Amino acid sequence: MPRKKPKVDTIEEIEQNIKLFCDQSKNHMKSREYEKALIGYNQALELNSTDINALVSRSKCYLLLGEASKALVDAETALNEDKNNIRAIYQKAEALYYLGQFEQSLMYFHRGARARPELNSFRLGVQKTQEAIENTIGVKNNNNKPSTSKAKKSNDNTPKSQMNSSSARPIRGKPTKLELERRNARKLLGELCVDKEYLENLLKHPDLIRADTNTENISTYVKEAVDFLNKRQEFWRQQRPCNALPNQKNLPMDAMPRWF
Repeated sequence: MPRKKPKVDTIEEIEQNIKLFCDQSKNHMKSREYEKALIGYNQALELNSTDINALVSRSKCYLLLGEASKALVDAETALNEDKNNIRAIYQKAEALYYLGQFEQSLMYFHRGARARPELNSFRLGVQKTQEAIENTIGVKNNNNKPSTSKAKKSNDNTPKSQMNSSSARPIRGKPTKLELERRNARKLLGELCVDKEYLENLLKHPDLIRADTNTENISTYVKEAVDFLNKRQEFWRQQRPCNALPNQKNLPMDAMPRWF
């Protein structure tokens, strides 16, 4: 008997399956289950690696996971399929912004604003990217600015009494690198910074190893928590490199615009 040929899905069936995977992943995104959402988008793209909706949606998922480089790849792949796709343009602009490539990001935000001027998301993107560029330039200028302090001449006519009083004043030194890092962490993590510092100090405690047992390794859980907070801090630093973030409780449920 002739051998039966394996059943081949039709184009309509493939598209239906892709839509099903994307819809399921979209629900996971709403509940902030980004890892589960990523699995669904991967399954959809296994059926069609150039599906624009799946590519753009996975790019958004990657951004929320803090993987801006992968998000950029998906956005560029989608733009190769449709160079005028407004969602892909927005995704590429956001991914470039998170990667700190502000000039290129600004170009794509402007491109989206010209194509869809009624969307506030592109206008806000232009604004935040311009601020990032201005602040970056300001930091560079301050670092390159020569010191204006001049040594006093030996024949200075300033009375000794005034010199002694001025020298008696406490001179506030520059903050150390560790202090600057702590300030930055407080701005980025908000209330979570207190938890991070507590966990980091807990890892240094000598009694922590004694508390570990065969059934429960507390130090592992603490390290995982610190690692998670470090990733969140880096993610927010890339998202808002120049401004302090608001309180964690007031953060929006979804960083992407509603039209997305």
